[in-house]
Amino acid sequence: MKKLLTLIVLAILHCPSSIVHSENISDVFTSMPDSILPLLTEKNRHDMLDFYQNKMEAKVRNRLGDYVLLDTLTESYLRLQLSRSATAELRMLETDDSVSLIALVQTVGGPVRDSSVRFYDTNWMRLYWLELPVPETADFFSELTDAEPDSIAREDDEAPRIGLAEVQRSVDDLRLVEVRADADEPVFTLLLSIDELARDEKRLARRSVHPLRYRWTGRDFVRE
Repeated sequence: MKKLLTLIVLAILHCPSSIVHSENISDVFTSMPDSILPLLTEKNRHDMLDFYQNKMEAKVRNRLGDYVLLDTLTESYLRLQLSRSATAELRMLETDDSVSLIALVQTVGGPVRDSSVRFYDTNWMRLYWLELPVPETADFFSELTDAEPDSIAREDDEAPRIGLAEVQRSVDDLRLVEVRADADEPVFTLLLSIDELARDEKRLARRSVHPLRYRWTGRDFVRE
């Protein structure tokens, strides 16, 4: 019996790291390699968590001397304000096999924001096979009602009217999409930027463009 228990303990100690799960987002944040967010040191990450958990302002100076703020923390989500124009979000996801995955959403920009999303296992190995769906530009546009025609007059009355198809082509020329992870649910919201459009096109886009939501099911992402 004693030999059997010894074998069990040895098996646990030598089990593959891929099946070892972190308990919460704080664990994976502190174990994050410096190469993921190079401006933050391990001490920075520990200090922010300590400040937040003690109900203090969770702000530290990064390697460049700029302030970084941890402004949201739950069991499975955290959000960092890296600078005035950059944020990072970590969101834990569970698979049907109870394996934990990590989503990292990084967003940059001022009024026009753009995001990148990468996925990792809890050992911070990049999961290149997992990606957030990339919708077509048209998916962000809803059909207008009869009371809302799908074209509008330009400010220059003599120019041709603007239609939704024209607006979509303009968006495609420089398509920027902001991604927001949800703090409470395994949901990602995609917002199409229209700030770079011309004024006339923007007036029509505001009537039609809407966010898209994708929920993690444990196997893949499903649009809601």
